[in-house]
Amino acid sequence: MPRVSINKKKYLQTDLREWMKGRMDTLGKNQAYMGEKLNITQQAFGCRLRRGVFDNTQLYVIFKELEATGEEILRLMTL
Repeated sequence: MPRVSINKKKYLQTDLREWMKGRMDTLGKNQAYMGEKLNITQQAFGCRLRRGVFDNTQLYVIFKELEATGEEILRLMTL
């Protein structure tokens, strides 16, 4: 079933979360490591990851640490 534009923000958050989990697994980085890089606890990172809510500064660090390409960033951030 195609995605409807009403839920696009929800799908965007889900896509970001799943991409982050996959890249963390591929690169061998865990939530504690990512939390340390963002200056938050592992629990706070896990909570934000579940909700898919990060600010722009945090997204910059996340994309840098998870070695995101320009195309991946555009795909994940375009509404």
